[in-house]
Amino acid sequence: MSQELPQPQPSEEVDLGQLFKLIGNAFDRFFKFIGTIFTGLFKVVLTGLIHFYKRFFWYAGAVVIGLVVGFFMDKSSDKLYGANLFIETNFQSARQVYEDVKQFHQLAYVDKDSIELARKLNITPSEAASLKGFYIQPDIDENVKAEMYSKFYLHLDSLSRTEMTYDRFSESLTPYNFKVHQIGVASTDKAIYKKIEKAFVNEIMDNEYLNEVVTVNQLTLDEEERALKDQIKITDSLVNEYLKIRVNESMKEPVPGSGTNLYMGNAESASLIVDESKVIQKRLEYERAIRQVKKDKVEEKQVVNVLADFPVTGYDITEITDKYKFKLPMLLFALVLIAFTFIGLGNYLKAQSEAQ
Repeated sequence: MSQELPQPQPSEEVDLGQLFKLIGNAFDRFFKFIGTIFTGLFKVVLTGLIHFYKRFFWYAGAVVIGLVVGFFMDKSSDKLYGANLFIETNFQSARQVYEDVKQFHQLAYVDKDSIELARKLNITPSEAASLKGFYIQPDIDENVKAEMYSKFYLHLDSLSRTEMTYDRFSESLTPYNFKVHQIGVASTDKAIYKKIEKAFVNEIMDNEYLNEVVTVNQLTLDEEERALKDQIKITDSLVNEYLKIRVNESMKEPVPGSGTNLYMGNAESASLIVDESKVIQKRLEYERAIRQVKKDKVEEKQVVNVLADFPVTGYDITEITDKYKFKLPMLLFALVLIAFTFIGLGNYLKAQSEAQ
């Protein structure tokens, strides 16, 4: 009896040749798709270039006309001038200043109320009509921000210090946290800034509560200065007495191990001995304190300190994009393009309707 030979089983392995063919077909379709995109883009660009080439004189004429008309319109229109005033706010008065500047901007830019502006700034209504806007922003110095962060960081507990980074602190700051601010005024009259400066500054610091704080602060500083001067007089008396003792001691026979000692009223003679250098040093400390008080009296004399006045005349702040010789050519160019687009679209639709 003959034995049956084993029949070959279907292979379970992947046909690598077929797999590579599928991968090759996929890459082929992908590169054809990319090629189609670039071909389409090339056709679009080429069509646009042909369009502008055929109608070059139309577009060039629109741009030239826009430049000429815009130039004459710029010459006949009023220029916009600007100038800045830099101030330092005291006694947390930044909120008051910002509110007043917003009010002035509302009157000048939105309401165009030249009557009220003229009353507030002591100018004529025609001069007030030239004011076009009031703007304010903090004059931010990164060094000042770093110093503010350092002082704030010292007052935090150990847990808060791990969470409060410099970036987080910077993001939490508001314009009211800064002392120096820049106030800008826009006007069509470049010579108006000195006319409004005094009245404007008086308006932004007109607050009854803050004025009382200034008055009380000045009285406190005066009393502190008087107290320091009295301390200097007392110190001078101690120095004079000490000098007398020194003279008397110098006329005596020197005793080995002894010296001239001057004791403070609350010091024990056995331990706390004050010599002339310490008395003089104390006097110098009082003098430094008086100088600081005088400085504080000047810096805190008003609610707002003017660090930099308005210039005598303003300067042109009109941007090139705001000028008619820039905007008008762009507008006419766009209108010509839109017109030819609609004409081409109309011709296409007409041809399609006739073909059907």
